[in-house]
Amino acid sequence: MSALPPDLDPTKQPQRVFKAQLIVCTTFGFLAFFTFCVLRYRWPHIYAVRVLRKKDIRNLPKTLFGWCLALYKITDEEVLEHGGLDAYVFLGFFRMAIKYFALCSLISFFIIGPIRYYYTGHFDSDGISWDSVVSDTINMAFDDKHPLDPKQYKAAWVYTVFTYVFTWLAFYFLWQQTEKVVKVRQKYLGQQNSVTDRTILLEGLPTELNPNDYSSSTDLVSQDTQKFDEESLKTYIEDLGIGKVREIYISYNWDNLRELFKKRKQILRNLEVSYAKYCPLKVEVYTYGNLEPSVSPVKNLPHTEAQPLVEDRPRPQLRLGFAGIFGEKVDAIEYFSDQLVEIDKQIQFEREKNNFKQARSAFVTMDSVASAQMAAQAVLDPHVHRLIARLAPAPHDVCWDNISISKSTKFFKANLITIIIGISTVGLIFPVVSLSTLINLKTIEKFWPALGELISKSELAILIIGLIPPYIYTLLNVTIPYFYSFLSTQQGYLSNGEVELSTLSKNFFYIFFNLFLVFTLAGTASNVWALLGDTTKIAFELANSLKTLSLFYVDLILLQGLGLFPFKLLQIGDVGLEIISKLFYAKTARDYRTLYYTPPVFDFGIILPQHILILIITMIYSVTSTKIVTAGLVYYVLGYYTYKYQLLYTMVHPQHSTGQAWPMIFRRICLGLVLFQITMAGTLALEHAFLLSILIVPLIIMTLFVAYTFEKDYLPLSFFIALKAIKKPNSQTIDEIHATSSGWQQTNSSTPLLEAESQQQKQTRLKKRRSTIDETREETQTYRCPYLTDPLDGPIIGFDGDYIQQIQYEPTSMHERVIRKYHSVSEWE
Repeated sequence: MSALPPDLDPTKQPQRVFKAQLIVCTTFGFLAFFTFCVLRYRWPHIYAVRVLRKKDIRNLPKTLFGWCLALYKITDEEVLEHGGLDAYVFLGFFRMAIKYFALCSLISFFIIGPIRYYYTGHFDSDGISWDSVVSDTINMAFDDKHPLDPKQYKAAWVYTVFTYVFTWLAFYFLWQQTEKVVKVRQKYLGQQNSVTDRTILLEGLPTELNPNDYSSSTDLVSQDTQKFDEESLKTYIEDLGIGKVREIYISYNWDNLRELFKKRKQILRNLEVSYAKYCPLKVEVYTYGNLEPSVSPVKNLPHTEAQPLVEDRPRPQLRLGFAGIFGEKVDAIEYFSDQLVEIDKQIQFEREKNNFKQARSAFVTMDSVASAQMAAQAVLDPHVHRLIARLAPAPHDVCWDNISISKSTKFFKANLITIIIGISTVGLIFPVVSLSTLINLKTIEKFWPALGELISKSELAILIIGLIPPYIYTLLNVTIPYFYSFLSTQQGYLSNGEVELSTLSKNFFYIFFNLFLVFTLAGTASNVWALLGDTTKIAFELANSLKTLSLFYVDLILLQGLGLFPFKLLQIGDVGLEIISKLFYAKTARDYRTLYYTPPVFDFGIILPQHILILIITMIYSVTSTKIVTAGLVYYVLGYYTYKYQLLYTMVHPQHSTGQAWPMIFRRICLGLVLFQITMAGTLALEHAFLLSILIVPLIIMTLFVAYTFEKDYLPLSFFIALKAIKKPNSQTIDEIHATSSGWQQTNSSTPLLEAESQQQKQTRLKKRRSTIDETREETQTYRCPYLTDPLDGPIIGFDGDYIQQIQYEPTSMHERVIRKYHSVSEWE
C-alpha cells in the first residue's frame, strides 16, 4: 500500500475544508434567512400561525429585519405567558450555554491561546491550523512517540488549570440556572389553580372498595355499582386526612367505543370528500401584504367557503364493489351520511348502556392544590402496588387508550421496546463506523485501497470527502429520532408528556452512544469491538480521536448553526408538506383548516437531545480549541433566537408545562463534564504528563458529588410544588411581582401578569393576576374520556377563522341543513 502524499491528506488541508464549509453554510444560511424575512409577513399561516389563534401575542413589525430587535425585546414573562414553563426552561438552557461559552471564548482567546502560543508556537492545540508546516508541528506535539519538551510541558499546565476553571464555571452557571428554574417553577405552578393542579392519578385501586368483586388478581373489576365505588373511594381518601375530595372519575375500558370512533372518523372523512366534490371549495388565504395597518386581522383570517347546496349540481357517485371499481352505483353523499347516522346511533347506544369494565385507576380532584401535592408525595396504602398516587396529567394530555392496559401488558411492552432499542443501537453501529471512515483518507485507503488511491489523485475529491461527512451525520441525527419517538408512543405511557420525556431520554442515548462515542472512537481505533471490551483504553483513544476529529466537529457545528438554523426558521419541512398536501391530500375544508390554521407541535423529545450533545462536544474542546468554542457560542446564539421565534409564533407545545426537562438536562451536562475531564486526563497522559493527568481526577469526583447534591436537594423541587409556594387562587402579592431574581418582570410590562391598579391599591391589596397558558387551556376541561363527551357533529364544509360551516342532519327526514357555529377547540386542533 503506497503512502498517502502529505499534501493530499484532508487532515492536512484544514484551511480549504474550513473555508469551503464556511462559504457553503453562510451562503445557504443567509439565503434561507433572507427568504424567511421576506415570507414571514406574507405567509402568516406558516410563519405566524399562533397570532391567528392567540390574539394577545405581541405582533412583530412588518419590516424586513425590524422583527429581529422586537424579538430580542420579548421578555421572559411573555415566554411564560404564551409558551409556558417548558418553553422557558428550554430557552433558559440556551441562555446558560451562551453565557458559559461566551466566557470560555474570552478566556480561550485572551489567556489560554497566548500562553500556548508563547510556549508551543501555535494558538490552538486541536490539530487545525491555516499553515501546513505548523499543522505538522502540532501533530508531532500530540504524538505519544515524541515526549513533550520542557516548554511544551509548561504549556500542559494550562490544560489542568483551565480544566478546573471551565468545570467550576460550568458548576456556577448550572447552579445559577437551577436556582432560577426552581424559583420560577415554584412561583409559576404555585399560583395556578387549574383542574390539573388539583388532581392526582390513583393506580392500583383496592378491590375491596367494590363489594361485587373480591379478586385482587385481575386488573379489571365490575362496574355494577359505580356510584358506590366513587363514594367509597372518596371516603377512603378523606379519612387519610390529606384534604377534601371534590370529584372522582374512575377509569374504564373503552375499547368498543374506541373502535366505533375509528370507523366514524373514516366515514366522516369519506363524507367530507364527497361534499367537497359536490360543493367545490374556494380557498382564500390571508396575507399581511394585502392589508392596511389599521385593518383588524380578526376579519381577515384564512377561510374556506363552500358553495351553497343546490339540487341541480351532479352529486358524486360511488361503486360498492371491489376498490370502488366494480359494483352498483350509489349516491356517495347519501351512502356515507347513512353510515354516519347509523354509527352515531351505535355510539349513543354504547354511551347510554354504560356497560364498561372498570380499570384499577381513577382521577381524584382535590379541593386545593396543596391537598393534591400532599397526596402525590405520600404513601397512601401499606400494601405494595395499591393506591399509588402521582400528579395527574392534564385532561387533554391523557392517553385514554392506555388507561385500561394491565401492568403485565405494560411490562411486556416496556421490555420488548427495550430489546428493540438494544438491537437498533447495535445495528446502527455499522453505518456510524462506516461514516467515520470517510473522515480520514488513510482509513479509506486501509479498508478500500483502490478507492483511496483514486481519491488521493484528485484535490476536488479530497475536498468533497472533507465536506460530506457532516451532512450525512446530520441526516442520521434528524431521521432516527422519529423512530425512537414512535417506539415511545407504543410503550403504554398514560400521558403525552411522559412520551415526550421518554423520547428525549431514548434519543439522547442514541446520539450520545452511536453518533458520538462510537463515531469518535471508530475514527482512529482499529477494532471498535475490542475497544468496547477493554474500557481501560477508552480515555486514551477518546483523547486521540477527538484531536483527529476536531476539524469535523468545527464543520458540524458550523453546518448546524450557520446552515440549518435559518432553514429551521424557514420551516422547509412544513412548506414542503403544505405543497404535497395541496397536490395530493388536501380535499376538504377540515384539511385546509389544519393546513392553514393549526400550528405544528414543538416536540422537545426530538429537538433537545441534539443541542445537549453539541454543548458536550463544545465543552470537551473548550480548553484545546478556540475555534470550536467560538463556533459553539455562535450556534447557541442562533439557536436561542430561532427557537424563541418558533415557540412564540409558529409552533405550540400542547403538554401541561411543568419544566421537568431540566433534571434531564442537568444530569446530561454532568455526564458531559465527566467526559470532558476524562478526555483532558487522557490527553495529558498521551503526552506523558502523568502528574497533571492525575490532578484532574478530583474534578470527576467533584462532578459526581454535584450530581448527587442535585438529586438529593433539588430534584423534589423539580417534580413537586412546595406547600409554602402555593398561593390563593387568582391572587399574588406585590413583593412577588418585584422579585426579579426569579425572572418575573414588573407590572409595566407589555403583557403584565396582573391587571393594572392604582399605586395606592398596589400597596394595600392583593391583585388579580392573568391566567397562565395552562389555566386558559384547561379552564373548561374535565377528566372525562373524549369517547364519552365528544359531540357527534356532522361534516365540515367550510370555515372562516374560528367559525365553521357544518352539515347537520334532521333526525327524522335526514334533510341536510348548513349551520354556522363557533368552533371552540384547542390551539393545536
